[in-house]
Amino acid sequence: MRKIWLLLLIILSIISPVFAEYWLTLEQFLNTYVNVVVQDQIIPDTYRYIELKYPNISPSTKLYETLQKAVYLDLFPNADIELPLDKQITQEQVMKIVSSSFEIDVFVNKKSLVTVDWLKDVLLEIQYIKSNNLSVDNLPFNQKNEIIDNPLFLDIYKKLQDNYISDSWLDQKSLLYWAIKWFVEWLNDPYTSFFPPTETNLVLDELRGEYYGIGAYVEMNKPWELIVVSPIKGSPAEKIWLLGWDRIVQINDKFVDKDMSLTLATSIIKWPKWTSVKLKVLRDGKLLDFDVIRDKIVINNVESKIYTENNLNTCLVAISMFDFGVARDFQKIMTDLSDKKCVKYIFDVRNNPGWWLDEVVRMLNYFVPNWETSVIIKSRFITEEIIAWDVPSVKIQNIPVRVLINQWSASASEIFAWVIRDYVPGVLLVWEKTFGKWSVQELFNYEDGSMLKYTIAKRYMGKSQINIDKIWISPDKILVNKKDTPEDEVLEWAILN
Repeated sequence: MRKIWLLLLIILSIISPVFAEYWLTLEQFLNTYVNVVVQDQIIPDTYRYIELKYPNISPSTKLYETLQKAVYLDLFPNADIELPLDKQITQEQVMKIVSSSFEIDVFVNKKSLVTVDWLKDVLLEIQYIKSNNLSVDNLPFNQKNEIIDNPLFLDIYKKLQDNYISDSWLDQKSLLYWAIKWFVEWLNDPYTSFFPPTETNLVLDELRGEYYGIGAYVEMNKPWELIVVSPIKGSPAEKIWLLGWDRIVQINDKFVDKDMSLTLATSIIKWPKWTSVKLKVLRDGKLLDFDVIRDKIVINNVESKIYTENNLNTCLVAISMFDFGVARDFQKIMTDLSDKKCVKYIFDVRNNPGWWLDEVVRMLNYFVPNWETSVIIKSRFITEEIIAWDVPSVKIQNIPVRVLINQWSASASEIFAWVIRDYVPGVLLVWEKTFGKWSVQELFNYEDGSMLKYTIAKRYMGKSQINIDKIWISPDKILVNKKDTPEDEVLEWAILN
């Protein structure tokens, strides 16, 4: 082991004609750091299924595979940003990356660039930590599998396979999927789910921002309670006047009971396209019938509007979901609004269910001072600080800000609202308390088309270090919005106040 480390350090030293005084680029650091950390670990081949989001790293390059391993082991985040690979990296930036996995004691000059000699010290510290605390025998993925290798499990499976009265029940793939689903549901975590291939497509359709259906966000917090979160703007659901908090009790001839999952309910509502679906809805104690034509739903996740009064512009930015690409669209809108001389910003995340943390933290760079911590992620093994470093052209710091929230603002929406209030003076959160979900999920896609969504960490605010999981965010200004009228009293208050 010692010889391998010395060899790697020698290779690191000879990458430059001036050795110790050579300043390393981000790409050189990543290649060296990741390969040194993973070189004595057994990593399952499933790491190759990870799809990196970095637009400037080609899958055909060696760095792509290196970063797949880094993301698998939580050594490096997977974010939809251009990595400045050719830019020289500072000691402070290196420590931000390394400290997410290792607590090392090396002198750091924050603004100094990384030299070979300095990085040698860092790698030797990591070697010492790994050899004492993180030996391969102690890693979780090398533990004996007490479920699959259990003789009781194997014996029952074999008896059913050999002797059960109906061999059709023992379809191998169906049995596997149902066993996994039960195992995952046994964790009693509403945010950890396994999706067979057909159900995976339904989930991914919504993430892509384009699908067929009626255009409504729904949630099922309890069995048989299928609640409409909100209709999507311009969708068939909005046009027939489906409202937030409507409870769907029947879909065509099927009642929403304890045997109907959220995935099954949404699949029945969505398909087949261009046909109608009949919904029976409970609203304020009354049963209402709706006949909705399924249509193509295209979701615009970021929209803006300017309200002008007395030659003063109030700029509204409405964010419906933090899915792939929303940070890029947000940046484009904020750049356009920077020329409009906005005297107030309103950010609307009502009914926003959240989704991708990588997207929201990039958007928070507009509000968090440079090099300050926006979010802290605490997993089972490591604590990671997410720092504001991808600096936009304009910071929102000295302009009145209102953030509109409600009971369906969840996860990334809550992070967005809370962090802005933490760092921007005079911010008001307006309307009602939020959903209260501050855990982190990861999606993992398998070759057969199935997908696992599972909880890997909890989020804490970087400045106040608060976690509100299963609690909520209380607004600074509580308002009442009449749901049976077209007027938006919450938005009107935010514009005038």
